[in-house]
Amino acid sequence: MNSPILKTFSSIVLFRRAFYKYKRGIAALIGLGFLSGILGGVGIGAIIPLFSFVSGQIAVNDPVSKILKWAFGVIGVEFSLSLVVTILVLLFVFKAVFLYFANLISAKVALDYERRTREELFKHTMVANWHYLKDHKIGYLSQMVVDDINVSASLLSNISMVILSATSVIAYIAVAVGISLSVTIAAIIIGLGMFFIFKPFFFKIRKLSKQAVRISKEAAHYINQHLLGAKTVKSMAVEDKVLEGGMAYFKELARAKFNLARYNNFMGNFLEPLTLAVIIPIFLFSYKSSSFNIASFAAILYLVQKIFSFVQTIQIRISLINQGIPNLTAVLNYQTEAKRHKEQVGGGDDFKFDFSLKFEGVVFNYDEAEEKILDGLNLTVNKGEMLGLIGHSGSGKTTIADLLMRLFEPKSGKITVDGKELSATNVARWRKNVGYVSQEMLLLNDTIANNIRFYGDGISDENIIEAAKLANIYDFITQRPENFNAMVGERGLKLSAGQRQRIVLARVLARKPKILILDEATSALDNESEVAIQNALEKLRGKITVIIIAHRLSTLSNADRLVVLENGKIAEEGSPKSLLENTNSRFYQIYQAGTGKQ
Repeated sequence: MNSPILKTFSSIVLFRRAFYKYKRGIAALIGLGFLSGILGGVGIGAIIPLFSFVSGQIAVNDPVSKILKWAFGVIGVEFSLSLVVTILVLLFVFKAVFLYFANLISAKVALDYERRTREELFKHTMVANWHYLKDHKIGYLSQMVVDDINVSASLLSNISMVILSATSVIAYIAVAVGISLSVTIAAIIIGLGMFFIFKPFFFKIRKLSKQAVRISKEAAHYINQHLLGAKTVKSMAVEDKVLEGGMAYFKELARAKFNLARYNNFMGNFLEPLTLAVIIPIFLFSYKSSSFNIASFAAILYLVQKIFSFVQTIQIRISLINQGIPNLTAVLNYQTEAKRHKEQVGGGDDFKFDFSLKFEGVVFNYDEAEEKILDGLNLTVNKGEMLGLIGHSGSGKTTIADLLMRLFEPKSGKITVDGKELSATNVARWRKNVGYVSQEMLLLNDTIANNIRFYGDGISDENIIEAAKLANIYDFITQRPENFNAMVGERGLKLSAGQRQRIVLARVLARKPKILILDEATSALDNESEVAIQNALEKLRGKITVIIIAHRLSTLSNADRLVVLENGKIAEEGSPKSLLENTNSRFYQIYQAGTGKQ
């Protein structure tokens, strides 16, 4: 069932879910809106006795004039022109004050929602588990944290305007009924008819907006993806094809937004002539009445015009709300999903690694339907050892690294440290003692020092210098005029790949890890840069446990022990020299096939 009633109910549920914590602010808006509406309505009604004084028609029988005369009589004040003008001015001044505070509350609530939601969304993203994060596109996440939350906050502002306008409509109708019940009823009936005529447009706008949001997210992902890979795009001379794909997204997005504008403009521009079409029959109806009074008619005409103006505002704001619902839905759904996938890092024992780390019958696959990546793996890593892992793509090398970093847990089997299950160790404390360097180098557009420190407040300048020396990057840094304060550029593009990799290695070493994992860390480096990394590793031999994942024989040649993986299991293990001397070994075959050659 997809009826308008169900859609309206689902929207109310959605708003309650998103904005319930701001119920006091919204209640204050309703109160202030109603008060400003009453004051505005009474102020307009007070124009009637004012016109009566000016025209000399003192005997006016409208309710507002009667109430004013009665009130002045009670307090013993003469009902005069100057007093009516004073009251009229005060009514509109107080109305302006109430509206000022209402708009102030509306802005404060919207900005508070925007700030809190952005903080929560970013927090939930940062603490979500890796299994959840790896399935999300970077363009989607960045657009959601910035754009979707902006739209959701403006949606709250639009709801506030609907509340203010609706309460004003109620107040104005109450005053209008007091002046002329029949004229007011006629105006309301016609107004409701107009509202229901435009109602299908609201749901059409929501549908078009949902489409625009989807296209916008896909376009953001497409742009991010190709900007990050701009060097590859240029080197392969495919700029035209990339531009063609981007233009297709932009055209589709423009088309969706044009359709939205078409419906919005139709609603906004045609309401004014329809309002005039309502006012003319009302005038003719009132003019032929024997009790016709120009002052009363002018007041009620203004009230009706204001009511229709508020109705127009409500319709426009509802249209904008319908446009924002897909963005709000996306934000709420992501919040719920990210919360559900929060990584459990608290609790557990302190880090301890004195003897050995073992994989005991470990089985792992990302999804139940997928083939097993690790299939009953049994692997021992001794403390202080330099262990090399090699194998074809998909053999499970990086998965071993992911399991060691506690990004995933085994489906079955266990990982133990000194005979105790790794799962019993506190995740955060474990990770602080495990350093990871991959071929994907994340460098901030900041100084070399800050890239090595990388949010480690406890890392001193002395630690940074020591780590730079260990990573064989110290001499390069000190030869630069700015020294450690040199900027590395966006994603470190001012540096060579080898320099970037050694800064990343220094970043890890500055944290003094007990276990260091290098996952294809030298695969994209030239021979000179690789030698520099190897020399850095030699300085660490025996001091920390090093696990090297690589394809190059040169990278693995200094390992104490080499493990060859095949189909998620150990095919063979031994020293690089002994395996290479055995012409029947898998490692020898890999070397001969060219994987280990330089």
